[in-house]
Amino acid sequence: MSCYCDYEPAQFYWARTPKARKQYRCYDCDGKIDPGERYERVTGKWDYGIDVFVTCERCVNLRVWVRNNVPCFCYMHGGLDETAREAIDDAYDRAPEEVVGLRFGYLRRKLMRDKHNRRVAND
Repeated sequence: MSCYCDYEPAQFYWARTPKARKQYRCYDCDGKIDPGERYERVTGKWDYGIDVFVTCERCVNLRVWVRNNVPCFCYMHGGLDETAREAIDDAYDRAPEEVVGLRFGYLRRKLMRDKHNRRVAND
């Protein structure tokens, strides 16, 4: 099986996971990243220029889970929910008997992330 992602790869891509020294907003879910919390910070260069993306640990974990369970997952920063849903739907279309429970696993993790974001927003 071949996998094709419909976007140009970065000319350089540097990802690291520091601890936040100040509050940030996650580029994928718009949740808060509080000081002391680990997050992913990506710096890359694309055709339009250099960009930096900050992603909370919950979205990183969700992305890794989808990547580990879906053969072809084309992730784009800022589009985690949409690209994950599309990849899972595509996996169901190709082999429904092999991916039983995949949607449930994804939605359970997404719900936990969203519940955390609502709780933190109300604090």
